[in-house]
Amino acid sequence: MENRPNPAAMRPAVRYPADKTLEDLRQKVHALLDDRMASRFELLRAEWFYDLALLINDFRLWMQRLDQSFDRFQ
Repeated sequence: MENRPNPAAMRPAVRYPADKTLEDLRQKVHALLDDRMASRFELLRAEWFYDLALLINDFRLWMQRLDQSFDRFQ
């Protein structure tokens, strides 16, 4: 049988505190949703930036978890 690492023994990825930039983008999207005079392009752009920031943050957490799995072999 192969000597595979136990996934349950892996340390969880360390979550960073909420990023101010991410929170600012979320608040901007909600403000534009409430503003009846905001253009659709403004709202779409704000939502796109917020979604991109979330995606990058999730990718960072995934890479951190991947790096931790390699730390076990040292």
